Amino acid sequence: GDRGINNMEPSSEASTYLTQLYLINSISKQKELFKPVTGNRVNFYICGPTVYDVSHLGHARAYMSFDTVRKVMRDYFGYDLHYCMNITDIDDKIIKKANESEGKDFREISRH
Repeated sequence: GDRGINNMEPSSEASTYLTQLYLINSISKQKELFKPVTGNRVNFYICGPTVYDVSHLGHARAYMSFDTVRKVMRDYFGYDLHYCMNITDIDDKIIKKANESEGKDFREISRH
C-alpha cells in the first residue's frame, strides 16, 4: 500500500535506520531525495520573527520546528549544516506603531 508522510509504519523495504533524507518539494508536491549542492555542506536559511509586538506562539513555532529539522539533518544524517535565521527588528508595522504611540521612538517599540 501507499506509505504517505502521515503513515508512521515503516514500509517493508525500510531498514531500522534511514540512510537517505527525502523531503516534499513545495513546487512539485512530490517527495524527492535531498542532495546537497556542494558535497556534504548544507546552507539552511529561514525567515524568523519580526519583533514589532509581544512574543506569541507563532514565534516559538518557527524556532521549534526548524530547530528539529536542523538537528535531524546535522545529528542524524551528518550534514555539515550552516544554519541562519533572520530576526527582523524593524518594518512598516513598527514605524506605524511608533507614529501612533505619542512620541515613542521606534527603537522603544521594537524592544517588546
